[in-house]
Amino acid sequence: MFQALRKSKSFSSESRNIKHRRRISNLILWIILTVLIVDSIYTSESQGQGQVLKVEIRVTNDRIGEIDPKIYGHFIEHLGRCIYGGIWVGENSKIPNLRGLRLDVLNAVKAISPPIIRWPGGCFADGYHWKDGIGPKNKRPVRPNPAWGGIESNQFGTDEFIDFCREVGAEAYITVNVGSGSPQEAAEWVEYCNGDLNTTYGRLRAEYGHTEPYGVKYWGIGNELYGSWEIGHMDADTYARKVIEFAEAMRKVDSSIKIIAVGWFWGGSEGEYWNRKVLEVAGDHIDYLSLHTYCWKPGYTDYFAIVNYPINVEYELKKTVNLINSVLKNKPGKQIKIALDEWGVWYENATDGLSQSVRLCDGLMAAGMFHVFHRLCNNVTIANFAQLVNALPAIVTSDRGEMYVNPIYLAFKLYRHNTGKIALKTLTKGVSINILDVSATIDEEGNFLYLAVINKDPDRMANATIILKDFKPKSVCKESQLNGPDIFSKNDFKSPDVVKITTKYVTLNVSNGVFTYAFEPHSVTILTLENINSTVPLTSEFEETTPSTTSPTTGETPVFQEMSLIIAGAIILIALTIFLIIRVRKPLL
Repeated sequence: MFQALRKSKSFSSESRNIKHRRRISNLILWIILTVLIVDSIYTSESQGQGQVLKVEIRVTNDRIGEIDPKIYGHFIEHLGRCIYGGIWVGENSKIPNLRGLRLDVLNAVKAISPPIIRWPGGCFADGYHWKDGIGPKNKRPVRPNPAWGGIESNQFGTDEFIDFCREVGAEAYITVNVGSGSPQEAAEWVEYCNGDLNTTYGRLRAEYGHTEPYGVKYWGIGNELYGSWEIGHMDADTYARKVIEFAEAMRKVDSSIKIIAVGWFWGGSEGEYWNRKVLEVAGDHIDYLSLHTYCWKPGYTDYFAIVNYPINVEYELKKTVNLINSVLKNKPGKQIKIALDEWGVWYENATDGLSQSVRLCDGLMAAGMFHVFHRLCNNVTIANFAQLVNALPAIVTSDRGEMYVNPIYLAFKLYRHNTGKIALKTLTKGVSINILDVSATIDEEGNFLYLAVINKDPDRMANATIILKDFKPKSVCKESQLNGPDIFSKNDFKSPDVVKITTKYVTLNVSNGVFTYAFEPHSVTILTLENINSTVPLTSEFEETTPSTTSPTTGETPVFQEMSLIIAGAIILIALTIFLIIRVRKPLL
């Protein structure tokens, strides 16, 4: 019996120990489960639904080079309603105009300060004879448009183009006719523009009311002559020899002009052969190689194909840079830069006049192209968007006198007024360039650093930790943002401000050159950071402003969400732990 009692007590003690161990095990399991639940809640909020991207952006003090402002250039051609009804309405039009130049367009173009404008084409250039477009307008011949069909009135010619450039503050870039023209015709055009009163065509210009030379510096030798669609299409060997003939004739008139030769982009092995032949044969006579690229007929709703198109362009541009360098390696001191003098987006649904609807995603694409030009600033020094008005447009007009600007125009406005001259190297961690594209620039004096961030993610905010090397900003920062309600938002005559630029001033919490900032989905944002030692005032370039704020823009929403989740998780964990400790002496169910 005693042994039975001992066994019974021993069994009871062992049973209690087993139950105690079970309680402790259950307590540990409950704690682990609570942690997993809180973590899953946080993960689903921050990643599962795509609300917040966490990234790191480092802005170094390593200089890539100087950005040539001519990368923000434009292109106009006698195509559709680009010139007639867009740039030009004539002096007798009911639409307000200045010497025939459409006034609303003129003012809109002035607002983006184009540094250079290319004309008259494009394919039109290789069928255009410039003498048709000078002199009294009632004596100018009316001819068929040789490239695009329809009628060319020749009411807008050289003098009107120069007038337009001067009104908007742009340099003129003229493409001469190689396809159906001659070196002599091109040389006479240079003389008409740049010759003094002692020259035949300089006197003719003066007779038509323009005494002072125009001083046109940039001259293109034809357009896309590698293409079967081009008037005067020719092979690479023939074109290379033509370049020499034209360049020599034109420089006899004005030795200071810059010559731009036709190059072939996206041409594969044929394009490489063409470019190499032009560089090897005519390289000593040229200053630029012209390249053209369009985001060519992508699916109208293929968002990522559109916004990531600049990544492909950058890859191909680097290949062309390497080719130029390989050809010039034995010619010290000789430089040939790239003029990307036609670029844009061309959709399948573009009409005969190449009118098309441009959306926010196209504005993001344009911003991405600017970032490419910044990174390749030592090689790409001219770029011209195709086209300025109505055809694949930046600006859209109606014959009723209406006008609106689209997101590509707004991208030009954003960067033209918020970019420094010096491009800096940046490093981005946590996300690829397919989602976040960053460019940093600084002015020559070091007063302002401009951090441009394209958040291509259609849904997620990018919460960035930004680290500045050797730049100490003041606490007040200017945020300029291009955005709209969704990725396919667009402006039109009835709703011209759906996509717009907004500007606000925010206060940063900066510590040792580090701060956080939240970048909205499907947006282009430029932060203008002022050096702590700067005495230059930080001002806005835009009318579309929002009230100043004194709260840090890490984005109240993501920060609040993150803190709320952490606090909620901690409360749940503490409550469960207390509950389980109290219950530890009692059997757990």
